[in-house]
Amino acid sequence: MSDLPVVAISVGDTNGIGIEIILKSFDSKELFKICTPVIYCDYHFVEKLQKIYNTKVNLFKVKNGFKTNVLNIKNVWEKNPELKFGHITKEAGMAAFISLENAAKDVYNEQADLLVTAPINKNSINSNFFPFKGHTHYLAKIWGGEALMVLMNKKMRIALLTDHVPLKNVSLLISKELIEKKVKILYRSLKLDFKIKNPKLAILGMNPHASDNGIIGEEEQKIIIPTINKLSQIGLNIKGPFSADGFFGQKNYLNFDGVLSCYHDQGLVGFKALSFGNGINYTAGLSSVRTSPDHGTAFDIAGKNIASHSSFLKAVKSACQIWNNKK
Repeated sequence: MSDLPVVAISVGDTNGIGIEIILKSFDSKELFKICTPVIYCDYHFVEKLQKIYNTKVNLFKVKNGFKTNVLNIKNVWEKNPELKFGHITKEAGMAAFISLENAAKDVYNEQADLLVTAPINKNSINSNFFPFKGHTHYLAKIWGGEALMVLMNKKMRIALLTDHVPLKNVSLLISKELIEKKVKILYRSLKLDFKIKNPKLAILGMNPHASDNGIIGEEEQKIIIPTINKLSQIGLNIKGPFSADGFFGQKNYLNFDGVLSCYHDQGLVGFKALSFGNGINYTAGLSSVRTSPDHGTAFDIAGKNIASHSSFLKAVKSACQIWNNKK
């Protein structure tokens, strides 16, 4: 019996680059040294795409158990979706959902150890079966736990206080209770998932220039600073609020183990500008490990065999490392 973790992989939207980056990641064979991968779709569908992408991955149709040194394929689709690269179709969305559902269930039922997800398209997957804003909220529902979206690379970890919500709602959602909850999830994750003994945390301000002492908005003075003071009093090493432009521009993130951003684009613009293609998305706070690449379905280049698999490769490696840290 192998000691390598079994990595369940959902293939994402079939009209995007999901299966392309999966095949390219396992074509070099280096990942087989650290994990036993399983993808959830259809053997013949992957076989067809392997010819398009000119990869030579050793494929294995799962019957009774998973094999090492091969890309295990668990057939979960009753009907294969029609390939329409770059297009939004409900057929592709349903195939993506079925792949995710089965991969997540195998992790939940301990048939697999951790999950790596290829990108979905929210327009194609959104349905009565999947009324969620993304993977993060779905997995929190299925697995349980308080999910926290964390974008990370070798030099930074950016967590989101609020994620997929309209900008006009951010100020309504930010509260002392929410900040305290998210900071504690991040702090716990840094200690347990990344083996950092005394994590140093930063929180960004919500308003321009972190409100300039209350001149531009009041959230910093009334909500963020009092919460930072409270958390500091119970022993957490947390600083802020920092103005986001200067924080990223002066590379202040290098001085911290984790950063909490107030809203989606505040964190992701800085992160992707500095590390696009070399970062990953990690969902902290769940009962099991889940990572994904830091990009979407890339419909504009789907089927052209030019997609970079760098981020997906890092997502698998990081997931395995986190899993080992948590053992």
